[in-house]
Amino acid sequence: MKFRSERLVYREFTENDFHLFFSVFSNEQVMKYTLIDKFGREEDILPYFKKVLKNNITFENRKAYEFAVFLASNGSFTGFADIEIHNLNNFGGCGEIGYLLIPSFWGNGYATEIANSLVGICFKRLNLHRVAARCNANNLQSERVMKKVGMVREGEFRKVRLKNGKWENELHYSILVEEWEQNCHMMPEILYLNNIQTT
Repeated sequence: MKFRSERLVYREFTENDFHLFFSVFSNEQVMKYTLIDKFGREEDILPYFKKVLKNNITFENRKAYEFAVFLASNGSFTGFADIEIHNLNNFGGCGEIGYLLIPSFWGNGYATEIANSLVGICFKRLNLHRVAARCNANNLQSERVMKKVGMVREGEFRKVRLKNGKWENELHYSILVEEWEQNCHMMPEILYLNNIQTT
């Protein structure tokens, strides 16, 4: 799957993208608030990368989509984005989105653009009825992104994340398809979802 938003292009990872993949998950700044710790060695994250490649060729009951994200203007790699489907049936489904941005691209609204695009994919292409996201309670920037895309705070899980030997809280947000449909006209990035191409 390949698609674009206003300033970004998204495509699934290929075998030649391991260095890009590793550059995200080995970056201490990127991984500061993530559920898992940063990877120091390439061999440690290789099983995860192989799982990502396997997902790309899964066509029935696919549970995860992982994307490499690039600037549309010059092709610079900006980060990682993913969708995880928890359940799906004829009545809809529930999923979760995630996004990790290379620090040099922070502060430009790219995380919000990515989140908007992922939510749009979930509702328009994957036929989900609920999309969630979560973050470390100390990650105020990530929480702001969830609010900007119209998500509603559902709660705070206390001391559920073990990070650097310390238990930390986790915030949970979500948006329903009917809420998104009411407000998607206010999100210009969503208009570009019509450019999705399936490869």
